[in-house]
Amino acid sequence: MIQTYLAQFPTVIEFLGWLILIIGGLLVVFLLFSVILAPLMWFYNRITDKNNSNVISQSDFLIGELTEKIAGPSMGEVMEIGSQTARSVYPARLYREEDRNKNMVLPVGTKVIIVEVDQKGIALVVESKHFIE
Repeated sequence: MIQTYLAQFPTVIEFLGWLILIIGGLLVVFLLFSVILAPLMWFYNRITDKNNSNVISQSDFLIGELTEKIAGPSMGEVMEIGSQTARSVYPARLYREEDRNKNMVLPVGTKVIIVEVDQKGIALVVESKHFIE
């Protein structure tokens, strides 16, 4: 049916018609796979990815080093260096409310103590004045 319809046109138009049909068919197949597989992949990730392998325990105090500065209430980044396991990087914020209100600035490279990791995964830190190398 499509072949007889396209056969009435010149060869170039017939070729373009087939090309459009093939590309359209591939696009439909891609969209069907996306619509069907995307929810399944999301569900699989929700079941299997608990992200517990690199999250520190909330009760542990760890030594860290800032890789991005923290100024007052803004957020920075801390690399956990205290444990003998793989190093982990977390977004960081000052732990003490008074330090945030005083706009305390901790520059890059400052050694800090990671007091807590909140439920959003943000490390709450205080400056370590007695760090031993």
